[in-house]
Amino acid sequence: MNAPTAHKIGDAPSRLPLPVSIQFISFLMILLGIGALALQLIAIQRDPAIQIALTWESTGDDSTRPSVILAFLERFGLIVPLLTLYLSGFLIVMGYRLRSASSTIAHWSRIVLLWLTIGFGMMILFAAFRTIQASNDDDVITTGMLMARFLPLIAGMLVTGGMWMWLGMTMSRHFVDDDKLVARETRLAWNLLIPTLTIVILVAARPLEQTFIRSLTDKRFAGSEVPQFVGLDNYTTLLGVRVDVVPCRTDEDTGGCSVRDNGSVRWESIDRGLLQDGYRTVWNIGVPFDGDRSVAISGRDDDFIEGIWTTLIFTVVSVSLELTIGLFMALIVNSKFKGRGIMRAVMLIPWAIPTVISARLWELMLKDTSAGIVNKIFMDLNIIDAPMAWLSESSLQLPTAIIVDVWKTAPFMALLLLAGLQVIPKDLYEAASVDGANPVRRFFSITLPLLRPAIAVALVFRTLDALRVFDLFNVLFGRQQLSMATYNYETLVSNQLDGYASAVSVIIFIIISVFAVFYVRMLSVETD
Repeated sequence: MNAPTAHKIGDAPSRLPLPVSIQFISFLMILLGIGALALQLIAIQRDPAIQIALTWESTGDDSTRPSVILAFLERFGLIVPLLTLYLSGFLIVMGYRLRSASSTIAHWSRIVLLWLTIGFGMMILFAAFRTIQASNDDDVITTGMLMARFLPLIAGMLVTGGMWMWLGMTMSRHFVDDDKLVARETRLAWNLLIPTLTIVILVAARPLEQTFIRSLTDKRFAGSEVPQFVGLDNYTTLLGVRVDVVPCRTDEDTGGCSVRDNGSVRWESIDRGLLQDGYRTVWNIGVPFDGDRSVAISGRDDDFIEGIWTTLIFTVVSVSLELTIGLFMALIVNSKFKGRGIMRAVMLIPWAIPTVISARLWELMLKDTSAGIVNKIFMDLNIIDAPMAWLSESSLQLPTAIIVDVWKTAPFMALLLLAGLQVIPKDLYEAASVDGANPVRRFFSITLPLLRPAIAVALVFRTLDALRVFDLFNVLFGRQQLSMATYNYETLVSNQLDGYASAVSVIIFIIISVFAVFYVRMLSVETD
């Protein structure tokens, strides 16, 4: 009787030849990858907007000719085609490498097949929802339409689901067990990330992509005209800023600089050629030690430049005050005293009131007559002699908006900081007291450093809200004082400039992103 053959250390374990079923699954995965690419190409080729652009017959006016590239970008964008290309390539590669009988490849193939099965199931639900909606709208739905809508999706779900189950049942018998801990953890991470990434793509990435694509066109809101590609013209108009030095206007009587009734100097306008190019002076800043000249800052869209400056000043001042007041409030309600629970509930009342309602209340209180309670209180206290126009005087509008915003959102900042204070161990304060540290030293050595992540979160949330402030400015000032968001609204709704308004939205998004990255980097939150 022959002795069993000895295996050396490091030899690959023996395995049976791959059955025909596994080879068939490998072929189907490759076929799925190729089919996804083919379906994407067919959808692009049959798209009505692309067909119109391809079959356009010139009528002598080429300015109305639709662009094929623009039609493709508006319909499909870049994210979906690139994602389809990547997933198709991944399926093809996984299907080919499945023949190597590696359990790691088999596990990755099962993940892809599982999420494809879930995807087909979601598409079936979406198709069913559309069918029910169409039936409620009294649309005619035939059997052929139902079969064309549901049969491919059901077949795809059954095929991918069956392949996923078959791989799981045959993995231990036909695949080499070379799966490592790192590979298992990586697959778990991707299984947890895929739903989040899908939601982000659907609700954030795709709309942002479409907004950016529209910002490159002259598309009009609710217009029937064919949009034309204008490149970065919208951005150059919005961000077109220049700096010039201009002299003051000469007073014919005195020979000096002409002065307005309020005491401000009259300055000459910029060159006529710049005015014809659309530049308008936004600010005149006097040159130090030279009262006869000023620095003229001009923009091609002076309203938007003023809106950016107004929003930035509003954001910096209001968020700084809210952080200071909110930290003070959080420290108070975090301490032990009788009635602390009631105090925590009461301080959230301003934040709980909707912004539109609170703005209307403040509008009534800030009336520029003695009927306004603010003016009445100040006049009774002899702080002012006559009612002040808080909402119509340009020099008072921004401070008024800051006061109203701080009153409303400082409690929200306090709530976020209070959550951070609650997780600081009390033992640290006791040890610091034993070492002789006074309350101020404990605050700067213990509270403030350990509160840094909570401060970063609070700053990001409040800065994001402040940079896109809309309802407060719209209710209190209308068109008298524009923020970036209210200017965007006016451009889209009143002027119906969809492409131009989309460029404004992209710039607002970039500014918000810069602030968020700055906070995270400045406070080193990613290292905690």
